[in-house]
Amino acid sequence: MNTYAIILAAGKGTRMKSELPKVLHPVGGIPMVEHLVNKLEKMKIDEIIVVVGHKRELIIRHLGRRVSYAEQTEQRGTAHAVQQAASLLIGKKGATLVLTGDTPLIEPRTLQNLLHVQKENQSAGVVLTAIQDDPTGYGRIIRDKQTKEVMGIVEEKDADPEQKHIQEVNTGIFCFDNQSMFQALLYIKNNNAQNEFYLTDIIQAMREAGITNQQKRFETVVLDDPIEVIGINSREQLAEAERVFTGRTKHADSRIHRRGS
Repeated sequence: MNTYAIILAAGKGTRMKSELPKVLHPVGGIPMVEHLVNKLEKMKIDEIIVVVGHKRELIIRHLGRRVSYAEQTEQRGTAHAVQQAASLLIGKKGATLVLTGDTPLIEPRTLQNLLHVQKENQSAGVVLTAIQDDPTGYGRIIRDKQTKEVMGIVEEKDADPEQKHIQEVNTGIFCFDNQSMFQALLYIKNNNAQNEFYLTDIIQAMREAGITNQQKRFETVVLDDPIEVIGINSREQLAEAERVFTGRTKHADSRIHRRGS
């Protein structure tokens, strides 16, 4: 089965208070987006597509020919960003990972697990979720109260008071059957507080399109360690990611030292 990856890297990242595109800010001396490309290359993904927008020339100059590019000229939401890769991927059979460019701490084994679950269950899609003590700011995972099947994701700004108490959250990382993904994107509407096309609405869109049913479901994978997907939207969060990365590196180095002694 062919595997593809789309990295969303078109945002301005205004909270970083920098002229540099957010995804080019370094963690451990390596730009965030490059961390993801490095991991995907080691996984032997067949095609990696980076969706660029704000100061795209800087990202293209940095990554060069290692990846393909799609351009989002208007910031109209994450579903709209994924749609920009249609000219490169639409109609192709296989699985497509969708990653946000500001998650450099994601582990390759987590991405491999998403691919495994999608393939094993022949799922229309799989969303990576995490349990957060304080879910403020995250999209909440809505499940059927009886079956526990995932029914949708509601963004913080659109959540009602009851939904805001849900601690299972969307990480922004998905794995889709590629053809099902592009079919469902056409059903996503922008009737929300931000007037944007949310990729999180794809679960409901797949039901409306008749893609998901009793035989073909939308699945979830729950992260053991939410630290893998801390979003980096500010200088403070960048510093936190740096601390985590440094701690991982020291831990890995000590294990190597112990094995070699």
